[in-house]
Amino acid sequence: MQKKLDGKQIGVGIAAATCALLGQPALAQGDADAWQFDSAVLYYSEKDRVTAVEPVVRGKKQFSDDSELELKLTLDSLTGASHNGAIKSDKPQTFTSPSGGQQYQVTNEVPLDDSFKDTRVAANMQYTRPFSRTLRWTAGMNFSNEYDFTSMGLNAGLLWDLNNKNTTLTFGLAHEADTIDPVGGSPVGLTFQSDQQKTDGSEDRSINDLLFGVTQVINRNWLMQLNYNVSVSDGYHTDPYKIVTVVGANGDPLEAESFGAMDIGAGDAQIFELRPDSRTKNALYWENRYHFNRDVLAVGYRFMSDDWGITSHTLDVKYRFQFDNGWFLQPHVRWYDQGEADFYQESVTAAQVGSLDEVSADYRLGNLTDTTYGVKVGKQWKNNQQLSLRVESFQQSGDSDASELDALITQVGYTFYW
Repeated sequence: MQKKLDGKQIGVGIAAATCALLGQPALAQGDADAWQFDSAVLYYSEKDRVTAVEPVVRGKKQFSDDSELELKLTLDSLTGASHNGAIKSDKPQTFTSPSGGQQYQVTNEVPLDDSFKDTRVAANMQYTRPFSRTLRWTAGMNFSNEYDFTSMGLNAGLLWDLNNKNTTLTFGLAHEADTIDPVGGSPVGLTFQSDQQKTDGSEDRSINDLLFGVTQVINRNWLMQLNYNVSVSDGYHTDPYKIVTVVGANGDPLEAESFGAMDIGAGDAQIFELRPDSRTKNALYWENRYHFNRDVLAVGYRFMSDDWGITSHTLDVKYRFQFDNGWFLQPHVRWYDQGEADFYQESVTAAQVGSLDEVSADYRLGNLTDTTYGVKVGKQWKNNQQLSLRVESFQQSGDSDASELDALITQVGYTFYW
């Protein structure tokens, strides 16, 4: 299954970078009573933008009654500059900081807020236990906290083995409750940034997920998985730090005072974005893993469609070359393509101000194409300890200047038993 970020999505690139640890060894017979620990440190760096450092540790133990406990702790440190939503223009544009206490001006560059900084702590627990020889239940909880965001979730599921355990049916439910407490308050959507119309207090969002899946052993070498997921969220979906530029007939930024708003400087006509208060997503994920004599090929495809008008396709391919003495090499290619949301606009005209219901210039909701490619190399010892290094390049393009993005991803991982 595709993994999603706990808490806010900083960018498509980080979402790709923080995928699950791959290729970890199964518990060996001699380690049946031991804890398996998968640890990793990820470094993600966008050119001139966001930098993330993410250490992760996961502990997993199988008990004598075939139950299993998994614990995971993640820390994120995010710094750098984040696109504020405005267009790139050769005319000066003036903006306010998220707190509203400072102004900054940008000319002929993608407008970035360089005060971006956050730290996230996330914890997950999952417990799985058999009802019978062919039926298992699983339940878990998760918690994530950032400076302006808190998320808590619960999940439960059933796994039913059929066909002499060659077929497994999966049914899962999950609920997540998010609280958003923006710096400086929650902006009133579609009002001018210079007026700083904001409300006190936090905003809420709830997310409910339903999963149906089947995993099938095709033959001794081939394993196939097919999942369908529907996700329904209600509440606050707006990014409180994103704005939209108001332009004239020539495409240049206008002045806020011409609309009766406060004047804070040149080219200051920007309105706060506003998104729908609900979203329904449907996703289909298909993965095939084929084991050759020693090597393993994994190919995954994901299709997503939502009621915001976004559709996306993701293709992920990995090939693991297994060498003598425990060494392995795993090239990886991931391709992602996305269509824009119905309410996405890079800018709005003066005639549209006052008549919009929803609008966002966030490039993550626009047309996007990105490619991730790289390699993972590692060594596994006879005691099942494993050390690995992953290096990947991320390249993104879209309809706007802000969507052009390059990033470097590196990750060091270590697996051991205790």
